[in-house]
Amino acid sequence: MTTTPATSQSPAMAARPSRTGRVVVAVACLLATALAFVVAYVTTDHTLSPNQRRAMERIRRLETVFKDYQRVMGRFPTEQEGFTPLIQAQAVDGVPMDPWGHPYVYQFNNQHTGVISYGADGAPGGQGEDADITSGGIMRVRQ
Repeated sequence: MTTTPATSQSPAMAARPSRTGRVVVAVACLLATALAFVVAYVTTDHTLSPNQRRAMERIRRLETVFKDYQRVMGRFPTEQEGFTPLIQAQAVDGVPMDPWGHPYVYQFNNQHTGVISYGADGAPGGQGEDADITSGGIMRVRQ
């Protein structure tokens, strides 16, 4: 008759994870966190001012609202309608303002489709803080 050798661990001790397993999990969590910070840093446009970054993020959210409207209604609002259909649908509370206190502009034409902030001066064009901002960053003039 063969017998199995007796182990020196009690059943409660055998159920506990090993120290090596806990260390591996901790290192994996640390590496995942570090990777997340690296990705966030690399994907941030450091050439933009804080107000420009805020405007760009808000524009991205507004464009998502326009896309949601298009999914439900089957079309985008016209440029003349602007934010009015979104206000009537209670998707936004009035015409949103950019970080400089100017209203965002909705364009739906051959030049640009989406939401624009005209920057600190509130006028089309400009450089630096006055540059036009879209969801992609600083708006470049198309040739």
